[in-house]
Amino acid sequence: MLNISTSTVSRALSDHKDISDATKQRVRKLADEFNYSANVHARLFRKQNSGLIALVLPEVNMFFTPNLIKGINKAIAASNYSLITFLSNDSYKKEKEIIKQCLNWAVEGVLISLSKETYDLSHLEPLTKSQIKCVLLDKVLDNEHYPSVTIDSNQASKKAIDYLIKKGHRNILGIFGNPNFSISQERINGYKEAMKENNIPVLTENIICVDKNTDLDYILPPILNHNKNISALFTMSDELLAKSLYHINALDLAVPRDLSIVSISDGDFPYLTHPQTSHIKDSGNKMGRTACKFLLQCISEPSTNFDSGLLVSTKLVELGSVAEHKIP
Repeated sequence: MLNISTSTVSRALSDHKDISDATKQRVRKLADEFNYSANVHARLFRKQNSGLIALVLPEVNMFFTPNLIKGINKAIAASNYSLITFLSNDSYKKEKEIIKQCLNWAVEGVLISLSKETYDLSHLEPLTKSQIKCVLLDKVLDNEHYPSVTIDSNQASKKAIDYLIKKGHRNILGIFGNPNFSISQERINGYKEAMKENNIPVLTENIICVDKNTDLDYILPPILNHNKNISALFTMSDELLAKSLYHINALDLAVPRDLSIVSISDGDFPYLTHPQTSHIKDSGNKMGRTACKFLLQCISEPSTNFDSGLLVSTKLVELGSVAEHKIP
């Protein structure tokens, strides 16, 4: 219809420099009239280069994850890559299926936050064999093959407990997630280390681990009702902070008069509470940007030996949820 060769049409649609602007306009106009779009799979097969980065997440919740995705998108926008996102629903089986999909899509890199059922990384080996770079982020496993981007969870937890101890608190209730997660174990260890270094006994009944937030519905109220010696509460995440505050308010306890609170947080939710919650800021946005830039660097410099892991810094943000506690 345009009386030009198929190769000229192809180059015009690809904005090739050898094709005049007039010809490009003619080709694009006709392509639009026929609702034409390029066959992505055929193009990938020919170029062996997809321009795709895969993000694999265990879930999307209202805390941390949205800012994590924003940070990754910001880094992707500055590159020539596009992002596709998969959800494993915290299932190892689903995670394995997603890795196969990544291979089928010929992605050039994978960012993955592991499911709670993932205890080894053998399912990632096909990525390595296909020379597809993979970076773990946030929820990771210690390993020698795949670099990771996380915060120092041990130090973040320790920093929070040290802060409470300096404010005079000794009987501190710690609320943590699934203890099978390395992230939970590291934060539990940070809690214990801070207590021991300050010569404070570590009481097993003061370390609460839950698989899901709703477990606190039957665990937390009895503890707060019967153990009046608890003067402070530490939560390892925004989700646990939100659920804990619900029960604290339901029991008509005043923060910080009756109970001081500090949490590890992405930094948004603490400003929506009253009083605003002191926290160790763990920026999802910063982690997302850092992990994505790291992955892109691994892709562009495949022969370089990069560090096995990057730690995103955290900081203490003092707001109004912690009071000085005078020891009786």
